[in-house]
Amino acid sequence: MIFCEDLQKNLDVCVASKMGKTDNLMRWYNSIGSANLHEREEYQKKTELLLLSTLFAHFPDIEIENLTGESPDFIINYQGKRIGVEVSEIINHFELKKKESYINHIFRTVEALLSDYKSLYGIYHLDIDYFQDDFYQQPEQLIKEISSAITNHKNTKFIKHIRRTPHHKGVLLFLEYRFSLFDELHSAKIRQVIEKKNSKYRLYHCKAKECWLVLVSNMYNIASRYTYIHAKEELKNISSPFSKILHIENLHSQLMVIK
Repeated sequence: MIFCEDLQKNLDVCVASKMGKTDNLMRWYNSIGSANLHEREEYQKKTELLLLSTLFAHFPDIEIENLTGESPDFIINYQGKRIGVEVSEIINHFELKKKESYINHIFRTVEALLSDYKSLYGIYHLDIDYFQDDFYQQPEQLIKEISSAITNHKNTKFIKHIRRTPHHKGVLLFLEYRFSLFDELHSAKIRQVIEKKNSKYRLYHCKAKECWLVLVSNMYNIASRYTYIHAKEELKNISSPFSKILHIENLHSQLMVIK
């Protein structure tokens, strides 16, 4: 179950970043794993749950009633209300999705190679020059470079910098956050997702009288990252049947109320 092993890594990082305030998240995550879902369904539900980690930080009194439903993704209880929650990741750079899959495959390979060396255990954020053309043509060389950089604490052709934080469960690799002042997320992309979800609202509404739409920029993925939202004032008067629309990002746990 390689997909869910990847998600376990994301859960570990989430727990580390939230400083232990994740008991409910871990309980829900394990409940999904015990629900006898098909592997793909389990992966999807765990992905959706982890995307909502920032929401749970802002609304700590949320309790999830239904973890494995569809349309909406979850049914929660909050302040005495039964509320449907539909979650959607905002992709800012579609052109980076394929590159990200390649990088993740390389990272999983290196993590496995170094898993027996307890002295190397930690969470590593790697500043990698993934815009070089030959970066994607030499996977074996890249695996060797990353392994060497971590083992010897030295930069290489592709590895420009390594930042390590403590972790006792293994070696976990992530891309360092490299933001550009001009890396915008245009509000039109957010609006498009809202309008798409609006068209399916009747599916959500029949299962819960009140429904929230939670849009997530997953800052651990290079395809979702952004520095600022362009023209976000255009979202103030957006029309939607959802009772609440939120945009959250999971690096600094920022939350924007759209409706």
